[in-house]
Amino acid sequence: MSGSANTEREIMKLLKEGPVSVSQLAKQLNVRRDFLAGYLESLKDRGKLKMVKVGKANVYLITERKSHE
Repeated sequence: MSGSANTEREIMKLLKEGPVSVSQLAKQLNVRRDFLAGYLESLKDRGKLKMVKVGKANVYLITERKSHE
């Protein structure tokens, strides 16, 4: 993967299919888990993702934005 824009695009593309763990994303994107975990935290801090605990795993989801509330 090259460039942060490409990284974000690939992550968001995979998350559109449903919740995914760091391990699953790392395997699909062929990147180190520690790098990806930091990147996912950054996206979470910016409000693009949310993280939920499922058993012992952290699972990431796309944050739903409602246009009319």
